[in-house]
Order: sequence, then C-alpha cells, then structure tokens
Amino acid sequence: MGFFIFIPVGHLSAKGGNYIITQIAELPLGTTHVVRSANESGDVVGTINKGRHGPLGAIWGNGGNRDIKTPRANSDFNLVLGINDTKQVVGTTNTDTGMRAFRSMPDGTSAFLDEYANDTSNSAIAVNASGKVVGWSSGSDGMRAVIWDSTGKIESLPPLNGSKMCRGLVINNAGDVAGTCDTESGSRAVLWENSAKNAVDLGTLPGDDWSSPASMNNKGDIVGSSGDSDTHRAVLWKRSEKTIKNLGVLTGRVSSKALGINNRGDVVGYSEGGHSREHAFLWTSKDGMQDLNDLLAINSGFVLVQAVGINSQGVISVMGYDEMMNPDNHLHDEQLPMRIFRLQPIKGLMN
Repeated sequence: MGFFIFIPVGHLSAKGGNYIITQIAELPLGTTHVVRSANESGDVVGTINKGRHGPLGAIWGNGGNRDIKTPRANSDFNLVLGINDTKQVVGTTNTDTGMRAFRSMPDGTSAFLDEYANDTSNSAIAVNASGKVVGWSSGSDGMRAVIWDSTGKIESLPPLNGSKMCRGLVINNAGDVAGTCDTESGSRAVLWENSAKNAVDLGTLPGDDWSSPASMNNKGDIVGSSGDSDTHRAVLWKRSEKTIKNLGVLTGRVSSKALGINNRGDVVGYSEGGHSREHAFLWTSKDGMQDLNDLLAINSGFVLVQAVGINSQGVISVMGYDEMMNPDNHLHDEQLPMRIFRLQPIKGLMN
C-alpha cells in the first residue's frame, strides 16, 4: 500500500477577487518536480526527484500526498504522468531491460501493462474514465503510439504516412486519442478519433515548425502548443470548426502553453518569456487570455505560475508560491518552496 504524508503547515486559504484559493500541497525545496495533470476532483499527479533516491511519482489531494507504488519494488526511476476520475494512475518505471508502463489502482496495488515482445521500452501517459490508457512503445524499428484497454492489453495506433516516431499523449472518455508524430518537416499534433485506424494531422500555426497536444475534453476539443525554435503559442483545435486557433500570450511575454481544457471549453496554462516571469493564465471564449494572478484578491500574497488543469465547474489546479518568499523577483522558481493550489470560483462572479 502507499502512504500519506500530511502537510505540517496545514491548508492555506484566502478569499477574494474571483476565486477562493486553497493550498493542497507544498513541494520539497531543493528538489526538481513536475506536476502533470489533474482529474475532475482536483487530485493532481506528478513526479519529485529526491536526489540520490531518484524520481518518485506522487498524487496530491485533500490532506496530503501519497507516493505511488510501482510493480517493481526497488525501482529508482518512476514517472507518474496521468490520472482519471477514479484515481487510477499511470506512468513508467525502470526495469533491468528498459522502461515499462504501469497502472496503479486507488487501493495501492500496481501492475505492468502489456508490452510488445520485440520492443525494449514503453510508457503510459494518460488514462480515461473507463481505464483505457495511451502512451508509446519503442524498439529497433522506431516508436509507435499505443493504447491499452482496461485489462492492460496493448494495441498500436497507425502513424502518419512515413513517420516512425509517434506517441499517444491524451485520451478522452469517448476514446478519442491525440498525440504527436514526427515528420520530415517537424513534429505534428495528430488525432485518432475513437481510436481510429488512421491518424489525422492537426497542423501548426502558419510558419511554425511543430505542434503538440496537452489536453482534450469529452467533446473532442484539444489544446496544446504550436511553435518554432524561438517561441510557441497556446493553441486550441476546436472539433466543430476543424481549425487551429492561436490563444495568444499574456502582456509582456512572448510564449505560452495550454495545459488543460474542460468540457465548457475553458483553457488554462502559462505564459512566459520576454522581461516578465512565468504566469498562469485562464482563457475563455468570452474574455480571451487573462492572467490568473489578476483574478485573485489584491495583495493575495500568492504568485501563480502554471495552471495544469480545470474541471467542469471551473475549479483550477495551479502551481505557485508565496510572494513574500521572493519579494525582489531574484529567485528562480526551482529555488522557491513551490505549492499546489486549488482555485474555487466564487459563485456569481464566474460563468
């Protein structure tokens, strides 16, 4: 079984602006960490690098965090990459022969997912409500996008014509899958509708070299990024319009990435670059891109840097820190005690 570590400082909470902000976790100072995704309940998964002990996957929710148990007890490299609404968690862990995809259940049990006999590594990236998992599998003939059913049985998804490097990255509850395939002109976001037998190139913004999806809602709307070697933009592929939309950047910044979308079409992510620090954003069709820090109460005391997920009620999971820890903006994010917050819309103020 996994175990819970309760946060000794308790939950910090503040009310004002458009949101009630509540801390759900504090990440260890001096460690690298990647917070990946959130489910409908606001449980968040990611990975903490604990130095000589190697990366360790974790799930954060109300009350504390739980380290994720993997099928190999002595593994020293574990990445947790996805979570669904029943708290099934997926990721990858090292073995004697390569990286292996696994699924961890809410009761703490964990099992490897199937692999192809001639491949050397695979990874599980995302899981939907029915337990279908997407990711990739690689060997001497390249990397293929794959999907596992709820029992762990593996199946390949077809590549774009000529591509030998594809990855499944997101899946919705309808079974639509999005990912990337490398081409001669760059990496492209692709869609497999309902795990279809053909890959659809989603394209890039005009003049860009690459695109990649990060999240998809149950309507099939996809968000992610499109860019070149210098900058990138948060983008939306709206299923009903069959087009790619540039969501823009925050004032004073040159790049942005979309990380989450809910069924209403609200988008969250972050914007960076220029002479301004990284800030989390909320994009809606009504108001466009807004800095989430501007939607908090004046002098809230928090700085929000990355919004990783938004649920159907508009609750946002976001990374940030206490402003008093960096009053002169001299410290980098990795030098600060980063926190995971939950933003609850104040009724009557949000759509």
